[in-house]
Amino acid sequence: MRRVNGVRGSWRRLRAVLIPLLVLAQWPAAGWAWGDLGHKLINAAAIENLPEPLRAYYRARRLYLVEHASDPDLLAHDDTAERPHHYTDLDADDSFPFLRLRRQFVVDRSRPRPWQLRHGDSIWEIEKFTLQLADSLQRRRWQEAERDAVFAAHYAADLTQPLHTVVNYDGQLTGQSGVHARFETELVNALGAGWRLEPRPASFEPDLRARIFQEAVNSFACRNAVFDSDRAAVAHRSYIDPQYFAVFLQLAGPLAKQRLEAGASLVSSLWYTAWVRAGKPQLPSDKDSR
Repeated sequence: MRRVNGVRGSWRRLRAVLIPLLVLAQWPAAGWAWGDLGHKLINAAAIENLPEPLRAYYRARRLYLVEHASDPDLLAHDDTAERPHHYTDLDADDSFPFLRLRRQFVVDRSRPRPWQLRHGDSIWEIEKFTLQLADSLQRRRWQEAERDAVFAAHYAADLTQPLHTVVNYDGQLTGQSGVHARFETELVNALGAGWRLEPRPASFEPDLRARIFQEAVNSFACRNAVFDSDRAAVAHRSYIDPQYFAVFLQLAGPLAKQRLEAGASLVSSLWYTAWVRAGKPQLPSDKDSR
């Protein structure tokens, strides 16, 4: 979920009018962001990426964790205060490798400053909900733990989408308006069902902020691959040309899969870290957790 550019809606309407029905049927349905299919893929893969006994515990809750993966996006549609939790514009007041932000977030462990909130605070929210998950697990508040797991996962997965880390989040500064949805929604809707995600194994993170910050920097480093793929695909044609999307899938598809795998690795590591921080409490059977 990210801020919506008005041009994106116009592009979709124009595409619906001008592309022949036969071609349109081959395009992905206009979707919900990296929060519908993308987030479901990430949460499902994260469950299978966990070590036992946590894997069995989360498998028993798979339906909730996957079907509710987009709950934070639904909340953001109605609550403007929720929206900044879904992104962090690393380049808003810093430049790669973001040493000022690293000092603030990782070294000094400071809270976001008021002016930073308009550029997103997802990195802080990821830590917040991971710690809440640890607390809920420690206190055996199992239903609260499920909700905490969903919110920690959602914000973490958003962070691994490169366009959730940049001011130019929708290509509005480079004449590529609508690239956000084309990459995170339409491309994933077209290819996601055929992917088998293979994330790096879940790991315990003794310094949550260090892992979160590194994931943000890694994601930012992929931004130009998205923009370059979009620019190459539209070269000598328009966005309503059906050949655009075919080329974009070929160029950006591998990156999208790799970013989803990074998301699943991060999410599973956060869930695992929360359980370890909670003292590795004995996990209930499904019937005992309600």
